[in-house]
Amino acid sequence: MGKKNIIIITSCIVFIVISGIIYLQPGGSKSTSFTGDISEDIIQDEGTIINKNGQETEEENNKTDTTEEIAVYICGAVKHPGVYSLLSGQRICDAVQAAGGFKKSADRSAINLAKVLADGEQVVVLSKKQAASNNKNNNSQPQKDGGLVNINTASKEELMSLPGIGESKADAVMDYRLSCSFKSIEDIKNVTGIKDGVFNQIKDQITV
Repeated sequence: MGKKNIIIITSCIVFIVISGIIYLQPGGSKSTSFTGDISEDIIQDEGTIINKNGQETEEENNKTDTTEEIAVYICGAVKHPGVYSLLSGQRICDAVQAAGGFKKSADRSAINLAKVLADGEQVVVLSKKQAASNNKNNNSQPQKDGGLVNINTASKEELMSLPGIGESKADAVMDYRLSCSFKSIEDIKNVTGIKDGVFNQIKDQITV
């Protein structure tokens, strides 16, 4: 074997040995790792966010408040009387707007447009004529029956002057007495929409 061949073979053996030593050293094999900072927050269930510092924060989408709906009956001098669905915290002015606005005959000064509405509330918008009649009755001296409203003979406007009696209830009272008269003030509870709550408000102001 020639000297040149011996040198080549020796060089190959040395190269193989050195390569084997490097490969067998700890950490000699390459592996994939992530050493960069995690910039995105990790979103967990139930709206909790775990940020890169391990701290919990609330998901912004859960900050939206749920608003309760209420039903309000508005009648009288508005363009479209009826029951409307509004949001809790809205005011009488919102109910008037939902009903199409005031009629030309409405007395806008006779109602508190800033009043906050309640679920099941009835809003009566008086006409200028009705408001004037109420003011006249309030300013007049008590006449017969001690100034009490006779539910057998009272006009619609007089009935509406009673607390808790709006246009629909006044109409119901007048419809009821077409077929039979009231024998006692308690009989008014036979009228649709007038129960103990309303009766307790008006019992000291009515007569038969």
